Amino acid sequence: MISRRISCKPQNDNYRRLADYIADAKHKGEKTLMSWCAGCWAGKDYELAIQEVLDTQDLNQRTSKEKTYHLIVSFRPEDESVLTPENFKEIEQEFSKALGFEEHQRHCGVHKNTNNIHMHIAYNMIHPEKLTRYEPYRDFYKRDRLHRELEQKFGLKFDNGRQKDQEPKRTNDRAATYEAHSGQQSFDSYLNERKDFIFKALETSLNWQDFHNSMAQIGIEVKTRGNGCIIKDKHSDTAVKASRLDRNFTKSKLEEILGPYQKAMPATHKVVEKDRYVSRPLHTKRGHLYAEYREAIAVRKKIYEELRSEQDERWEQNVSYWDDKIKISQE
Repeated sequence: MISRRISCKPQNDNYRRLADYIADAKHKGEKTLMSWCAGCWAGKDYELAIQEVLDTQDLNQRTSKEKTYHLIVSFRPEDESVLTPENFKEIEQEFSKALGFEEHQRHCGVHKNTNNIHMHIAYNMIHPEKLTRYEPYRDFYKRDRLHRELEQKFGLKFDNGRQKDQEPKRTNDRAATYEAHSGQQSFDSYLNERKDFIFKALETSLNWQDFHNSMAQIGIEVKTRGNGCIIKDKHSDTAVKASRLDRNFTKSKLEEILGPYQKAMPATHKVVEKDRYVSRPLHTKRGHLYAEYREAIAVRKKIYEELRSEQDERWEQNVSYWDDKIKISQE
């Protein structure tokens, strides 16, 4: 058993859309084994309970963050024959207790549209009585402990969890999702591959300018944002928090070594770049396809530049022609 929270930006938060997806309303439940709601005054009325949640969320106008917590709990194929509808509801209740959503409204459903049967849970993060927003802190640890307990309780196939003796990896879910869907390397992955170079440069740098020059060699720059630092690609707007690279790579830690933060000097742009971030393919078998793609893009760029220069030349000719016309008419 594994679980994952699906993050969502506040502007994209839509509880009704998620609840309808869980019940597979568009396809009349073709991929849904079962769906239900809990913690609502509407009882078992799924549709009425959705409106109840929306009304509850509307009563909290203070928060600017998302108001829905979307959780997916995935099971092994072998677990499908073991679990019953009552088991799914009991598992959902255990997750609600562990995450602190026991008193909150939620809509749940079990889907079978993939190789692994999985359960969707939409929690209303707004408490129905207090009307305050609640978000569990470091929920991945709570869920991981619960996974092992539920696997043992229901006789499910065991999955590898987080190792207690290992420091948790500072992974970025969005970067992992990008790599999984695009098959191309993320900026996070690019930085992690050059982590040794970055820290070696930090050790040998005497000041911020030395460090900026070293970072320029691999096409990145360290900038301030808010009260912290970010690592940004010099050739695009792609950036990540500096602490994503390492917990010691924060603004305060960097300033302890290099002194108060200083912006990169103009001379940094003259540093010879030895490497830079490119969304290269992660799968070696697709390497030749990517090479063909890059070659085709290069050809298109060349044609575009030729057309652009031809257009500029024609424009200059027209301007010169009409300037001469105007001069002659004025004479």
